[in-house]
Amino acid sequence: MRFVIFRGVKLPRERVPYSAIVDRPRLELPGGARLAVWTIVNVEEWSIERPMPRMVLSPPLGQPLLPDLPNWAWHEYGMRVGFWRFIETLGRFGVKATLAINGSVCKSYPRVAEAALDAGWEFMGHGYIQRPMHHVEDQKKNILDTVEAIKAFTGKAPRGLESPGITESYATIDWLAEAGIEDADDWVLDDRP
Repeated sequence: MRFVIFRGVKLPRERVPYSAIVDRPRLELPGGARLAVWTIVNVEEWSIERPMPRMVLSPPLGQPLLPDLPNWAWHEYGMRVGFWRFIETLGRFGVKATLAINGSVCKSYPRVAEAALDAGWEFMGHGYIQRPMHHVEDQKKNILDTVEAIKAFTGKAPRGLESPGITESYATIDWLAEAGIEDADDWVLDDRP
């Protein structure tokens, strides 16, 4: 087994000190509630010119095809039908979700972004277009473009960002901080805010 040593790179364990939940003060929720649920709806734009980020249907003989119309259609179905079912159902119960949105959706599917804004949902960045963050040629630009697209659409920059596919490089967290992102939602290592 070989280990790669990254010089000058802070590993996740060095960024977030260990803290056992049993050693912390009890978290008191508003109104004496015992459970908090964070509802996140991911809205992603998949580029038909690239291999699909997820394959619901296996390609013939295991060889991805371009265009991958069947798997791309799952995303498009979400934009045309699935998203609207979320809006209706969550609205019926008075749940305001967090929208993890690709920045490109604000331009490509403005009706979707508009409905979430009208519903009072919080916008959280989710990369510019759906693609693993560690495969993006210029992550820093991708993050800045995502923040700017959401800010231009909603009037305010997002506080959080969930990378597409929950993927990062060791530098992603630094670029998020530089862009003003306070909440790195890929770091699912605790159950408290």
